[in-house]
Amino acid sequence: MSLVYKDYTLNEAAVDTVSAAVQDYLNKLNAESHSVQRIRLTVEELLLNIQSHYGNGIKISVGLGKQFGRHIFRLRYEAEPFDPSKSGENPLTDDMMRSLGLFPAWSCRGKTNTVSLVLANRPKRGMLFYILPAAAAAVVLGVLGSIIPENVQAAVNDSVLSPVSNGFLGLLNTFGGLMILFTLCSGILEMGDTATLGRTGKSVLSRFIGISFAISAATVVVVLPFVSLNFSSGGQEQVSVFDQIIRMFFDILPTNIIDPFRNGNTLQIIVIALFIGCALLAVGERGSRVRGPIVDSAALFQRIVSFVCALVPLFVFSMLLQLIWSGQASVLISVLKPLILIVVLTVIITVTVLIISSFRLKCSPMLLIKKVFPAFMVAFTTASSVSAFQIGMETCEKKLGIKQSFVYPLGSVIYMPTSVILLPVLVCTFAETYQIAVGIPWLIMAVVTSTLMMIATPPIPGGDILCYSVLFSSLGIPAEAIVMATAVGVVYDYLGTGANVILLILRITCDAQRLDNLDRDTLLSK
Repeated sequence: MSLVYKDYTLNEAAVDTVSAAVQDYLNKLNAESHSVQRIRLTVEELLLNIQSHYGNGIKISVGLGKQFGRHIFRLRYEAEPFDPSKSGENPLTDDMMRSLGLFPAWSCRGKTNTVSLVLANRPKRGMLFYILPAAAAAVVLGVLGSIIPENVQAAVNDSVLSPVSNGFLGLLNTFGGLMILFTLCSGILEMGDTATLGRTGKSVLSRFIGISFAISAATVVVVLPFVSLNFSSGGQEQVSVFDQIIRMFFDILPTNIIDPFRNGNTLQIIVIALFIGCALLAVGERGSRVRGPIVDSAALFQRIVSFVCALVPLFVFSMLLQLIWSGQASVLISVLKPLILIVVLTVIITVTVLIISSFRLKCSPMLLIKKVFPAFMVAFTTASSVSAFQIGMETCEKKLGIKQSFVYPLGSVIYMPTSVILLPVLVCTFAETYQIAVGIPWLIMAVVTSTLMMIATPPIPGGDILCYSVLFSSLGIPAEAIVMATAVGVVYDYLGTGANVILLILRITCDAQRLDNLDRDTLLSK
């Protein structure tokens, strides 16, 4: 089904007609009433902004229908470029929500302005839906390996399996580095704009990042008694721990701008991004001129990485089959240990934060559970923070009494505490599995890299695979561990996403009380 277009001459009557048509379309889809109202108001605001900018009489073409499995509203008009989707009140929040598919996207070619708004997505199947068949096929072929001659196995491995897995990792590193560069630069430009965030937003942002580092460090400390790590100086017996830490610090500083991308050194790419982003802020208004191209480049490379990560099932198949044929299938049992540790730590941290939050808010823990539970269930059953976005916003505003919840879109992108539980546990347990020589500098690198990758990698499909690739490469863990990490991540994703939503809502609520941005009557209402 393609989009069906109708032409209108824009005036007050046309605004009402188009808005009503969108509402009728959504009602036929049995959309939830609050979503229908939100989308109708968004459409009305778009049309009124166009009317206010150009005046009555401009010709518009409105399309409604289904395209590539998504229900879309599309608006076209011939005029000088003008983006009606930007209110100018909070550009950062607008950009965050637009990246989640909740705000319209505007583009212009020549004098043809196009505004698109996703009304309803096709149901998304989780990565587990695609990985399970790939893993099952690998196991079947692996079992059949006993009747396949060894020379045939070697030929298939050398000609097909290794090139496939190496090619996937090569593509991921090639585009992942550029994505991280532009995503971080874009984030620094947006977050450094005083008019965008203000003192309140910056305070909350710094707390998000600080808490993430603290959780990552605490996770490593808690996990250490449960793993048998090979503490070794790695041939550096004469070098003190302090000297090793200093050397590690200087090793992440790039010597030129080319080698980090050529060698796939993501930590050095992050350093480059930090310097570029801060320099652009330092030049003030002149730096803001490149914000648009940088944001567009970030979106472009995020989409490219999403395309590459669509090949994850093929990568899992090839790596798993190689493990089985090489007689290393027993290593797969090691995924149970990190999975159990991660689940236990997640439950402990979530319950602890809930109790502390109830004490700080002077509110019953059971009342808090009752209010955040619907948002948790949406996230838990879908393993999607995007699916839980709307109900999460409503929970903050209508159930908990947060007067301004503009921080929620920001937090849903960069505040993912379960990720900084997942990543340190994985690297510590896999260091035990593969007997990686570790030391204090290695543990510090694990904490820093885990947290930086959580912040630098946007929540796009397959973004976790990029995290594993970068993290394991920087810590000397074999690439084959990505398969096991993917298995743990896919299974844990449901609980982790649900816990993220709870922890984010509680964090925002406590910050709102600290900043006198909380309506306690709403908070305490039953």
